[in-house]
Amino acid sequence: MVPPSTRTRAAVRPEIQALRAIAVCAVVLHHGWPAVAPAGYMGVDVFFVVSGFLITALLLREHARTGRISLKDFYLRRARRILPAAMAVLVAVTVLTYLVVPRFEWRSYFREVIASALYFENWLLAADSQDPARDDLASTPVQHFWSLSVEEQFYLAWPLLIIVAVGFAVRRARDPRRALLVVLGVATVASFAWNVVLTAQDHNLAYFSTFTRVWEFGVGGILAVLVPEVAAGRERLRAAAGWIGLALIAVPVFTFRTPEAFPGLVVLVPVAGALAVIWAGMPDARWSPARATGLAPVQWTGDISYSLYLWHWPIFMFVPFVTGVPSPPWLMVLLVVAAFAVAAASKRWIEDPARFGAAGARRPRSALLLGSVATLAALVVAAGIVGPSAAGAEACERPAHTGE
Repeated sequence: MVPPSTRTRAAVRPEIQALRAIAVCAVVLHHGWPAVAPAGYMGVDVFFVVSGFLITALLLREHARTGRISLKDFYLRRARRILPAAMAVLVAVTVLTYLVVPRFEWRSYFREVIASALYFENWLLAADSQDPARDDLASTPVQHFWSLSVEEQFYLAWPLLIIVAVGFAVRRARDPRRALLVVLGVATVASFAWNVVLTAQDHNLAYFSTFTRVWEFGVGGILAVLVPEVAAGRERLRAAAGWIGLALIAVPVFTFRTPEAFPGLVVLVPVAGALAVIWAGMPDARWSPARATGLAPVQWTGDISYSLYLWHWPIFMFVPFVTGVPSPPWLMVLLVVAAFAVAAASKRWIEDPARFGAAGARRPRSALLLGSVATLAALVVAAGIVGPSAAGAEACERPAHTGE
C-alpha cells in the first residue's frame, strides 16, 4: 500500500507549485520592498484562483469515485492542512507581542490575533476601514491573515454549493457538470459585478470583503469543471498560453501603482494569468515556460509557500521592535533568508506531520482537536493580556501598512 504522503505528493502539479511560488514571492517582495513590487499584493489573487481550482477538482474527483461528497472528511482535511501552521504563528505572535511590543500597542495587536484565530480578520479590517480613527489600517503582525480568513470562509460555503448543484442534477438525471457550471457561473458573475460596483464606492471594503472575492475562487472552480484533467497536446499553444499567463501576473506586480482602483477590473489581469498557467500545464515545447517553472528552487518555494506566507510578515514586523530602527535594505535581505528558513522548518516539523503523518492520517479528529485547543489557547492568552491591563491604552500613530 502506498503511504498517504506519497499518494498526495505524487498528485502535485508542477505548474500550480510554480504559481504558488510566484504568488508568495510577489507578496514577500511587496512587504520587503514596496517600491520594487508596488502591487505584489496581487499574489493573493493568484492564491485564490489556485484554491478555487484545486478544491473544486478535489470535490469532483471524490464524487466521481464514491458517488458522494463527505463534508466531514473535507473539513477534517482542511483543518489538518490549515490549522497547525496558522496556530503556531498566532501563538508565536502572541508571545512576541507580550515580550517586545510596547504596551500601548497590545490592544490593536491582540484584537487582530483573536480575529485571525476565528477567521474573520478580513471583516475586522473591513470594519476598521470605515472608522475614521482607524482608516489608515496600520499594520499588525497578523494583518496578512485577512486572506486566510477569506479562504476559510470559502471552504465553509463552496462544498455546500457544489453538493446542492450536483444533488439537484442527479435527482433529475441531468449532467452534474452542466448544473455546476450554471450554479458556479451565477455565483461568479454576481460576485464579480459586486466587486466592480463596490470598488468604485469603497476600494478598502471591496479589498477585504469575501463577497467581492468569491468570483476569483469561482473562475478557478469553473476551470476545474471544464478541464478536469491536465491538458495534453497542442504543445506550442499551451507554451504560449503559459508565457502569456506568467506575464499577466508579473507585469502588474511591478508596474501597477493605483491601489484605489483595486480590485475592480484590474484584478482580471493576474486572475487571467493564473488561469492561463493552470490550463497550459507543463507543455513539452522547446521554448516552454516549463523549463523555468519546473526548476527545483521554484518547486521547493511553492512547496513551502503556505508557511512562508504565514511567517514572513511577523518576522518583518517584530525585528524593528528588537533593533529599535526600521530595517535597512541589507537587513531586509537577511530577514527574507530567515523567513525562508523558518518556513522550511515549519513545513518540515509542523505542516507535514499533521498533514501526511501516520498519526494524523489514523486519527484525523485528534488533529482537529489539537488545532482547536491551540486556537482556544491563542484566544485565551490574547484576550487575557488585552483585558484590564490594556483597556486604558491610548492609540498612537504607527507606520502605515504597505498593503498586502
